[in-house]
Amino acid sequence: MSEPLVVVGNGMAATRFVDELTQRALGRYSVIVIGAEPRLSYNRVLLSSLLAGDVGESAIELKPRGWWNRHGVTTLDGQAVASFDRRRRVVALANGQRFTFSKLVLATGSQPVRLPKPGMDLQNVLTFRDLADVGAMRALMRPGAAAAVIGGGLLGIEAAYGLAKAGVKVALVHLMDRLMERQLDHRAALLLKRAIEAKGVE
Repeated sequence: MSEPLVVVGNGMAATRFVDELTQRALGRYSVIVIGAEPRLSYNRVLLSSLLAGDVGESAIELKPRGWWNRHGVTTLDGQAVASFDRRRRVVALANGQRFTFSKLVLATGSQPVRLPKPGMDLQNVLTFRDLADVGAMRALMRPGAAAAVIGGGLLGIEAAYGLAKAGVKVALVHLMDRLMERQLDHRAALLLKRAIEAKGVE
């Protein structure tokens, strides 16, 4: 009998884990992958390219449905895990389903940070973390529209670029003294600043 293995989360890390598992321990585990998003895993790194219209949604899918099926992996899309009991070895979903496991892998990723400031819960104040966020941004994108992007890290810069490419007037606001301060020194950050300003980002 295969050991029941449950993976909570169906993002890039979970997909890579299952891919490695099928190569190294094929048949040892009966794998269930549970993801809260209502779709198969996709490459989040390409979300900015999707926002900019450089790639289509099908291009960012990591593994097609057939790949999961061929490897005997059960995928539950659009299902949130409500709790898990390590002692009893049970995972409970929000819809009431329960699954037992011999091994449990948590690959849930992270949640976007919202500033603890008034107005962050207003309509059209969006995060940039998943496909739903891209869809919400696209619904507001039109030439002549204006947007402020808060955060001059990699995701903020990519969001600003994608919006600007669609004709949106974009202002990028960053708390620190330079863009991508964790990765770049002052000179490199200045070069980056000039490059994105040339793309139409203020």
